Amino acid sequence: MTDDPTDLEINAYVDDQLDPVRRFAVETHLSRHPSRAAQVMDDLSVRSALALLTGDVSPVQGGEVRRTPRRKPLWRRAAPLGASIVGVAVAAAGFIALSEGPPGYVDYAVTSHRIAMMRAVMDSQNETPHFDSQEIALRTRIAIPKFPQDWRVTDVQLFPTNKGPALLVAVRTEEGQKLSIFAVREKTGAPERPDAIREGEQSVAYWRRGDMSYALTGEQEPGAIDATAEALARYWS
Repeated sequence: MTDDPTDLEINAYVDDQLDPVRRFAVETHLSRHPSRAAQVMDDLSVRSALALLTGDVSPVQGGEVRRTPRRKPLWRRAAPLGASIVGVAVAAAGFIALSEGPPGYVDYAVTSHRIAMMRAVMDSQNETPHFDSQEIALRTRIAIPKFPQDWRVTDVQLFPTNKGPALLVAVRTEEGQKLSIFAVREKTGAPERPDAIREGEQSVAYWRRGDMSYALTGEQEPGAIDATAEALARYWS
């Protein structure tokens, strides 16, 4: 029988810095505490997505190099809360066989939204609220819908992807809702009308217009985000 892991060990597990004995202890503990396991797996997915956005790679034992996978595991959309770590892997395999899920850029959209929300509360990270859609279209060939007049732009960032630059525009609505619009010039398998899913604490609606792919991310329920995206998709200058 192994001792329950400490918070420091769980953090080390996320960073892949534990020996096999303590990894087993952490995984056994997580299999018995599904809510904590969901939190840890969310941390792992964010860590992988951040590494992907920055082009980072992580060394593993033996001198090999492990690149972060392009997509987050889809078990978060399919696994029951009571599943063990092994059961989660089985559920993921079955789910992937049934559905490929949303296009890969949706992961970028959710992660960049979380980064924008982190920047908003960090004194060391200055937000860039200036937004010139014509300049962006000229330099990046990224087209953005026209925003409602009561939306205030709070941050504008470019992110690298394997398809070229992607644009994130964070906004605050008149009601105080914090949203972000993610756009990348990539002809993906996204539908022409928005489709919304839940990703952890956020909902994201994704759609395509010609060679452009978009995602709207926010804290509201998927139905509300989908309705906002539907209106936004029709709102062009």
